[in-house]
This record gives sequence, structure tokens and C-alpha cells, in this order.
Amino acid sequence: MYFCSKVIIVGLLFFFGFISELLAEKRGGTLRVAMNRTFNGFDTATSPTVFPTKLNVQRAIYEDLFSLDKNGKIIPILGTSLEISSDQKLFKVTLRKGVKFSNGEPFTARAFVDHFKRAMKATMVNFIRGQIGPVKDVVAVDSHTVEFRMSRPHAGFKAALTGPFQFFWVNAPEHAKNMGPFVTKLPVGTGPYMLDDWEQGVKLTLVRNPNYRYPEKQYLDRIVMPLVSREEARFNALKSSDIDLYITNSGKIAKQAEKDPSIEVFGQVDQGSGIVALDTSKPPLDDVRVRKALAYAVDRKVEVQAALGGVGGILATDWFGPKSKWYCGGRTNYPEYNPAKAKELLKSYGKPVKFKLAVLTFPVFLTGAQVYQSFWKRAGIEVELDPRPPGASWVLPLLRGGFQSFFLGIGGALDPGFQAQNLHSNSGGNFFKFHHPEVDKALERTYPPFDNQAKRKAAFCDYVRTVIKHQPFLLRYHNTFYSVSKKYVKGPKMPVFKMSRLHEMWLDK
Repeated sequence: MYFCSKVIIVGLLFFFGFISELLAEKRGGTLRVAMNRTFNGFDTATSPTVFPTKLNVQRAIYEDLFSLDKNGKIIPILGTSLEISSDQKLFKVTLRKGVKFSNGEPFTARAFVDHFKRAMKATMVNFIRGQIGPVKDVVAVDSHTVEFRMSRPHAGFKAALTGPFQFFWVNAPEHAKNMGPFVTKLPVGTGPYMLDDWEQGVKLTLVRNPNYRYPEKQYLDRIVMPLVSREEARFNALKSSDIDLYITNSGKIAKQAEKDPSIEVFGQVDQGSGIVALDTSKPPLDDVRVRKALAYAVDRKVEVQAALGGVGGILATDWFGPKSKWYCGGRTNYPEYNPAKAKELLKSYGKPVKFKLAVLTFPVFLTGAQVYQSFWKRAGIEVELDPRPPGASWVLPLLRGGFQSFFLGIGGALDPGFQAQNLHSNSGGNFFKFHHPEVDKALERTYPPFDNQAKRKAAFCDYVRTVIKHQPFLLRYHNTFYSVSKKYVKGPKMPVFKMSRLHEMWLDK
């Protein structure tokens, strides 16, 4: 009797395992995800600009070195071990053996070495330096050991190696060598999906990587991403089942979507902040009185109400949001709405204040810019809006210092060391053209490789207060990013760092 029961149990387990496999096959098909903007390329060494649409595609094609569990323990992905020198200037990664790129090339340390060399010759090298910090060299110790060597201690670099850090998403090196600059149009990574077709400005299609080492986790046959630039058009396409999912930062749309029983909404507050960046090298924005007046003159709650419908925006006083471990508790002395104080500072300045504000042509940005323009006008400040579509007309002037002021985002980086470095006088990523010895010294006090995270946070918060004292930019709000999808889309849909894990989703319909 016992033997018979055991046979039945084993048989049932086999049956349910078989059914599970059938259900996994049923999860195939095509996931349709709307993009909100076009972009020029995928190669993170030569086209390093970041925004959700692009990141979501890259995340399916490339892989991270490591991840972290909820307790902060390292999870191996492409890397198997990480060693950090006591002076925080040498980071040694042992790479996983037996991994192949989607074109069949073996994954070795050469991929990182070639990637770094290509980045250092790229036209956007200053932007890249602003992203990665004091990486002096990347060296292949052997075929599966790579060292990242710093010019100074960089305690935050561990976070870059253990999280979704775009710069270390690398292409197959021989493919990159043969393709030259065109590698950005045809990426070859180690991730679960690869690019099949790309009609730039229309749509792109990802298909399964035949060399992916975990084929059982490739739930989807395809991911098709059409470009649907208007927010309302994306929402209507979702309601009519022409698309399955999209990412938005519109609280108004998310609120409407929640009323539809066929739709599911997940929201995550971005731990970075929207800002108004200022070119502090020329009048009138070279004077701190003017910069402070700009901050005091605007009631930021009105922007959240007008641009987001009052949903999902948290006014920023810190660089990082309230749920970030780097949040300084709001104790930064950020200027709150005080029009009388704004006018007093402008009177002290004693000259007319007039400048241009560049802004991307997305409704949420344009509406916000109009709010700022309106409040500044009340204070006697004349501001002309300069709307720009995403693409070269936005990126190139940004890189070349062609804007007096512009809407930008300080992303929810994994570690403040990456954000903070861009305000140092010598940083290539200093779009603000801001130079001040007090800020430089405050930043340098955050460099030592503290073993005590509380000390690092205290040094960082002191730095943030020092920056706000000189006001090279205005903080706006911490945005919420929403994943809006049909309920038959399954898997991890909560956006994190503005990204969704499209490659881990499946369809159950």
C-alpha cells in the first residue's frame, strides 16, 4: 500500500511538472510595449544617454555583473566573485565561464577592456566620465578576470558593479570591432533577448537569444516595441489591446487606468529628482542671488498639480527621495516658496533678469516649464521657453553647453558618489559649469572609503547642504513611474530605477 501511494505521488509530481512545462509554453507569444520616444543607438560606450524607453530595451539585451538581495548580499550574474582593495581603488571581478554572446562569441574579460577603450575615444567621453567616475583603466588579468582601476578611492563603485548600471552593459568585442561605429545600431549582448529588427522612429523587435544559458526563463517569443509618442494614444492603445504594457510618469493617466478592470497599475517613486539645471558661468545665472531668487519665486506644488494632476509627485528637498537610504531627512535648507524673498534678492542684484529655458516637448515637461515661467514673470523675471524634441537637437547642445537653463533629471543612482561628482570643478559631467572651492572640498570629504555607512551618509548630506547653499540648480519633485498593463501580463512589473524587467514577463491569456 505504501509503495503504491509512493508511485502515485511520484506520478502526480511528474504530471504536474509536465503540466507546468505546458503552461510555460503557453506563456509564449509577443509582448507589445509602447515606446514614448526614439533614440539613436544601444551601445553604452558611444551612446550613453539614459531614459526609460531605451533602458528597458537594453535591459533585455545585456546583463549586469551582479545583483543584490534584500539583505545586501551579492548575487552572481555575469560575475562570480568581487574583490575590493582596502583603499577602494581596485575592484577585481571574476567572470562566469561558458557564457556566450548572442552571436556565439565567448564572453571574456576582453569585452570590458575594449568597451572602456571605445568609450574613452567617444564624442561623449565627458558625459561618460561623469557617469562612471574616477575609472582610470580597465585591465584583463586573464581571460575571465577583469580589474577596474581607480585614480582615487571610489567607495560607491561597488554599487555600480552590483546593480543595473548602464555603462557596464557590454557588446561582443569582435562584433564591436568589425562593426565600428555601427555597433550602436546592432547590439550583441549576453541577455535573454536580442535585436531582430529596428525601424528607427517606428518600432523595434526583440527575439530570443539562441545562446542564452537559461532558455527555460525565456518566456516570450518576441518583444515588439512600437513608437507611440502621445500619452493619450498609448493609453487608448492599451485599452483597445493594441499594446500590452507601457511605462508612464503621468499620475493622471495612472489614476484613470486603475478604473479599468482589465488593466493593472504598479507605481514606484523614483529616488532621483527632477531639476532645473542652470549654466552658472554667465550672467545673470552666475550670481547666487539670482539663482536663489529663482528658487524662492516658484510654488512647486502648482507644478505637481498642473503637470501630474496632483498625483505621484513628492516635492524634493534632497537629491534622493524619502525611501532612499541616502535621504537627508529634508534637512538641507532648500528655499521654499517665498515671493517677497525672491523680489528682495532681485532688487539686491539690481539688473534685469532674462534667459532661456530649454525643455523637451513632452506635455509633462512643457506644462512644468510653463508653471515656472509664470511664477518667474510675477517676480519680474523674463524667461523664454525653448521646446526641443528628443534627439540630437537636445543632446548635442546639452553636451556642448548650449543651454542657459534646462529641465533635467538627477536619476535615482545606486550611490550618491556618482551624482555628486558632477558638480566638482574638474568633472567632465559638470553641465552647470559650476566651480566653487567650498563645494569641491565638501565633495572630497565624501571620497574616503568609509567602512561606516553612517559616516558616508553624513558627509554626503553635508555636501548636499553645501551645494544647495550655492544653488547651481533648482530641485523640482521626485516623480513616480508607473507600469500600466493588461492583467494577462505576468511577472515583475514594478518599475525600479525607471526600468521594468520586460525580459522576465510572460503572457497568460
